Amino acid sequence: MYRSAELERMARIAAARCKKANTPSDEACLLAEASTFLRYPPGDPDCRYVVGTALSVAECSEFEEGCLSVDPGDLVRQLDALQGAGKDCQRDPTDAEKAAVLKLAGAK
Repeated sequence: MYRSAELERMARIAAARCKKANTPSDEACLLAEASTFLRYPPGDPDCRYVVGTALSVAECSEFEEGCLSVDPGDLVRQLDALQGAGKDCQRDPTDAEKAAVLKLAGAK
């Protein structure tokens, strides 16, 4: 399972995106947005590195935070490298992860 700090980042991004979509506490929206990040298995160091980059890119995009330290092209290159190495970083989020993100994002 992801560390609480990572889940908080995911929840914050999901909440911001759902707020923009006028569905700020909708569980389906929050889970869809958080699943963008939760799909990476946290136990694999390469996949975990990619999710860290994805979170940083999203935080720059959504909140204009950390933009000097992240390049969206890095995410593309990391994903291409994983694919080139035949590494699968796709999985279904666990129920515990989904529940944690929903709670942190303030789902109703």
